[in-house]
Parts: sequence; structure tokens; C-alpha cells
Amino acid sequence: MPRLVRRTPVLNTGVRGFGAAAFVVGVVVLLLAAGTPVGVGRAQQRTGAAEQDADHDALVVQRYRLPRASTTGVGDRIATIVRVDLARYRFRFLSESHEGARRPLPQWVRDESLAGGINAGMFLPDGRSVGFLMQSGEVRSNRRPGTFDGAIAFDPRRGGAPLAISGPGCPTNLAGLRASHSSVLMARKLMIDCAGNARRWPNNRRYSAAAFGMDDQGRAVLVHVRTPYRMGRLSQMLAAPELGLRGLVYMEGGPEASLVVRDGSTRVGETGSWEDGFNPNDTNREYWDLPNVIAFERR
Repeated sequence: MPRLVRRTPVLNTGVRGFGAAAFVVGVVVLLLAAGTPVGVGRAQQRTGAAEQDADHDALVVQRYRLPRASTTGVGDRIATIVRVDLARYRFRFLSESHEGARRPLPQWVRDESLAGGINAGMFLPDGRSVGFLMQSGEVRSNRRPGTFDGAIAFDPRRGGAPLAISGPGCPTNLAGLRASHSSVLMARKLMIDCAGNARRWPNNRRYSAAAFGMDDQGRAVLVHVRTPYRMGRLSQMLAAPELGLRGLVYMEGGPEASLVVRDGSTRVGETGSWEDGFNPNDTNREYWDLPNVIAFERR
């Protein structure tokens, strides 16, 4: 993928475990076969009717072991998937042009009192989003690269869905999202379309990846895979029917791919590393400075 700017890494002080993958507090680890969940944190795993409260179903953390190893020979094959109930959490875009200087994702989460966040696409040296970015009706980047075909949107204008996805195989496009929602981000590529089908990828480069989308229950989905894959292969594996992904947009790759959740007892901290042609190794353990993030917080 084209490297637009070299970012400054910041030490990842989060607890880490399971090899290169980050530790998730409160998740029961199940040693199952490839292509099945190896850890899911949700209310239904607990016993007792009194414990079946909505808060625990509103934020679900899943660790899914992908069925194929990376051709790089590194990585644990784990996809960390965070599913967020949009009735209990709201999403917004944060950028250094409006909310302060770029910083590592854990600092964004701490400074803004967030429940969590992930990369908001690629960015230029001046911090602007490479793709179109609008928050609450204000355009923060008016760029529309011809090779970008995925977009996400929050904040419906007239009582529509709280989250919408556009791209090939989805019912709307960027113009439609701008008309229906007041917060919109155009990102590089749709990995999985709105019917759950994997999309082809334009190159065979391998990298860690962060992505954002929706599942078949209408929840927002944040996905992080540290193990470096070719994106076409990764899209095929993430399109597994049991994962129920319906519209997944690639956000960022390599060492800057980040995912953080800090909400109650739920703790997730993921960093990327490998990127062909830029950082071909699995040694990065640092969060890199990000000028733009997708943030979520309790309503």
C-alpha cells in the first residue's frame, strides 16, 4: 500500500499476551480448531438470570483464529473483532485539526474519555484524511481519490440507520451517504460487501490490518489482525458465514494499525507491525501517532 507519511511510534505500555496479540481482560480463551472463535466475551457465557444485563451484550469481544497461516511465517492468525451495539454507544470522528495534536490511540481514548477507537483511514503528512471526511456536517477533508471505493457514515439526518456502509455490493454510494448522514469517512477499499461477499484486492502486498464495518445484527464491528496477510486472502477468511460481517472497510495497515477498547472491565489493546516494502518484520510493539480516529463512547 502506498506510504504517504512516516509516522512516529509511541511505546505500547499495554499488557500483551498470546504471542503477538494483545491481552483482553475478561475474555475466556477456548482452545478450538482453526476458523473458530478462540475467545469471546459476552453475557451469554455467564450463568444466572441476574447477570443477563444489557451492558455486557452491548460490547462483545471475539478472538477468531483464521484458518490459514501467513506466507510470511509469522503471526498467531488471530482476528480481534469488537462488536458494538449502536443503541448503547455512539461513534464520531476525531482529528488533530479540531481535537488537538496527533497522538497514539490509547492517549486519544484517555484524553477524550472514550470507550474505544480504531484508525480512521490513511492520512497525508499534514494530517488530513486521504479520503473524504465530514464530522457533524463539517467537511474536514474534501479529497476523493479515484481508487477509494469504501465509505462509512454515522449521525443520520432524518432518523435513518445509525451506521451505513457504501461501496461495491452495497445499496448506496458516497453521495448517498452524504445526503443521509452528517458524519462520513471515505476509505481505501471495501473488503467485504454488504451481502457478506469478499471483495478482490488490487495487490498482493502483506500487512497487519485494521478495518471497520457492520455485522448481520446491525452492530458496528472493529477488526484488527496483526498477522500479515494479503488483503484478498484476509477478506476471504473474514467473510466466513459464522462471523456474519456485512460491509467491512479497510482503514489502515502496517505498524500504525491500532485498536483500543477501555470500557469498564473490557480491555483490548492491539498494534500492527508487518508491512511489505516498509516494515517487513513482526517486532513492533508500539502505538504510532494517529491524526484521525474513529471513536466510540457510551450514549
